Amino acid sequence: MTKGLGEVGGAKGQALVTKGSEVTAETIQKALQGDKTISVQDGVSLPAIQRYVDRLLQGEIAPPIKMDGNVIVDGNHRYIAAKILGMEPKVDPGILTSYKATKQKPIVEIEVTSVDWGNR
Repeated sequence: MTKGLGEVGGAKGQALVTKGSEVTAETIQKALQGDKTISVQDGVSLPAIQRYVDRLLQGEIAPPIKMDGNVIVDGNHRYIAAKILGMEPKVDPGILTSYKATKQKPIVEIEVTSVDWGNR
């Protein structure tokens, strides 16, 4: 992430939290309610999302996520953090591999784990 202002303009345009530690699995579900985006990951790390939320609140801009159509191929944590804050992440084109294509599911169904994956 680099310094700068985040871009507000998500579906709701309103942050659901004021700091990362307030983010819960329930907050994530609320932020993703009705979202048609597809993920190819089995789960996401709650501590990683909390860190991304804090960084966005401090004015950092996340690197673009990568998407192939409506499928996130890289950047699930950044996508969710942005959605929690009512922001739209920047998107670069990505390529959905045939292996990952078999793992597609709606992002609203992604498992949220309390295990810290160490994403920075």
